[in-house]
This record gives sequence, C-alpha cells and structure tokens, in this order.
Amino acid sequence: MPIMTSTPPSTDPRSDAQLADSLVVSAVRVGLITAREVAAQAVELRGSALLLHGQPIAYARPRGLGGASGPATRELRSLRLLAETGLVPEVHGSGEGEVTWIAAVRGERLGGVGGTMAELAEICRRWGAAIATLHLTGTGGPGGAPVAPRPWVLDPDRLPATMRQAPPGSARALVLRTLRGDRGLQRTVSRLADRWTAGHWTHGDLSEAHVLVQHLPDLQVRFIDLRGAGLGDPGWDLAGALEAVAELTDGPRGPWARASAACLSDFLLHGYRRAGGSATVESGTRALRIVSRAWEQAVELDGSAAHPASMHPAAGRPTEAGRLTERLGLARELAARSARTGLLAA
Repeated sequence: MPIMTSTPPSTDPRSDAQLADSLVVSAVRVGLITAREVAAQAVELRGSALLLHGQPIAYARPRGLGGASGPATRELRSLRLLAETGLVPEVHGSGEGEVTWIAAVRGERLGGVGGTMAELAEICRRWGAAIATLHLTGTGGPGGAPVAPRPWVLDPDRLPATMRQAPPGSARALVLRTLRGDRGLQRTVSRLADRWTAGHWTHGDLSEAHVLVQHLPDLQVRFIDLRGAGLGDPGWDLAGALEAVAELTDGPRGPWARASAACLSDFLLHGYRRAGGSATVESGTRALRIVSRAWEQAVELDGSAAHPASMHPAAGRPTEAGRLTERLGLARELAARSARTGLLAA
C-alpha cells in the first residue's frame, strides 16, 4: 500500500474549500487525475494527501514551503535530480505553479516486512545495492545537488537552542551528557568532524521508516522522505543502514527478531559492494550514528513518558529507557574501539 508522508500545515489565507479546489485543479493540470474522476467523486483530499478511489496517489508541497533553502525545497530539488535512478518518488509539476506534487510510492516500510531469513537477506542485499546506486549517482557539478545538513553530533558545542533545553533527568539530557562526558566519544567527534566530506549523494537518514520494499512484480527497494538528502559522507548513510538492521533485529522486540543482525548486515554490505559502493564504516562513525539515533529515540521517549524525567522509574517506560541506555553504552564501546586500527564494516 502507498505510504503517507506528513506535511506541515498550510498557512494559506484562503478558505479550506478554496484551497481544496485549487489543489484539485492543480492535480488535474499535471495529469494526476482527470476531470471525469473528479465529477464521479472518486477524488478526495486529506490534508496534503490526494486520494483516488480511497488510495493516496500523491502529496502536495505548496510553493515556497520552508523557504528557498529549507528541507522541503531541498527535498523537491533532490527528487528531481535523482528521478532517473528509480529509487525515489516521482515529482509532478514544474515548480512554477502554486503546488508541486510528490507521487505516492507503493511498498511497505522495512519494519512491516516479514519473511524467512533467506527472504530478509535478499531484501538487505537489494537495499545495499540501492544505497550504492544512490552514492554513485552523478552530482551534476556546481549548482547541481544540494549539500546535505551536517550531522549535529559533529558539532556538539554548537547545538540549536531547542536541543540545549533538555530537562535534567530526561532521556535527551542523558544523550547529551553521554556525548559530552565520554572521552572516547569526544575524541571520536574531534577526529571525524575534520573528515566529514560532501562529495556524494546521500539520503541522510536510512532508518526503517524511510525505506520501502515492494515485492511485486519484482523485489524493489526505494527511499522516501529526502528532506535531509544531498551531498554528504556516504559512510554516514551506510552506518545509518547498519543501525536500522540492529534495531529491526533487536531481541524479541524487533520485527525481525528471529533473524541474525550480523548475517543481515553482511548481506547489506555484500549488496552494497557488488553494486560498486565504496564507503566504509569505521567504529567511530557507527558510534556517532548510534548517538544521533539515540537522540531521536530520546525525543520520542520524553514526549510519551508519564513523568517529565523520563529516565526515572516513575516515567513508566522502563523497557525503552533501558534500551536507550544499552545503545549509548554500545556507542561508548565503539568509540573506544575506534582509537585502534581497523574497520567495523569493510
């Protein structure tokens, strides 16, 4: 089934009915729907989603949403430049009108895909090959691909104000305290900050929510939500994929609980190498990627806990809090290991 993606609410001063009418007219003009389908009441709008016979077929992106250099603009630019790869949603509209449309992509998120170990291994192999294809796509030279946002963990002393305001005792505070207080992580940040490159196409966040798998007519892997895409370090992308595999196979809680994380990671890397991917993931890169992902999990934990200090037993989320602590412990171990020669993933 197509996956719906979220869009910030519109600030258009027109009435809801007027805005809906203009969106429908725009969708007809770019060929997403026909006037006959509109007349037959087969078309519906739900927020930014355009539905035909109850199925989402595209999502509206109002012109100027987020500003000329914002994530939404960067996403549209990236989607157009990557269209020939077949890995990303199709864009409808020239960008000169009021609305640009992003086509819905059929498939299931990785977390919703089941199967035998052999089937999951093949998915990971195709996933790795898709990542390599993205990394090897031409950048278009000067003025071509946008530059991807630099990971915040590489500049922990210059965090946005929203990140610096983590309440004491919260999961977010634990993540920041771990990053700033562990000497191994501090040394890793100093070393990798200088090595960050921006010479290859990257997705920016290859977590399971942004990877779709379609089984029919043949097995395909595609990427959605490219708001963080652009020229970046391919090793960061690959580390994010390996972290996603670790989460999906995380004990009895993971959707791939019966699968081996080590084996699936090997298949992902095998697919990546066979497709020509050349990025490497050393222990330090993996450590900082875990910390970055831990922040996302901490935000979710703090927002859903029954107690402001979500790491406190009274917060009512002991399993999630324990898992977050375990992942941060692994990040510290990997950071310590990164001081020694060798690669975690070659």
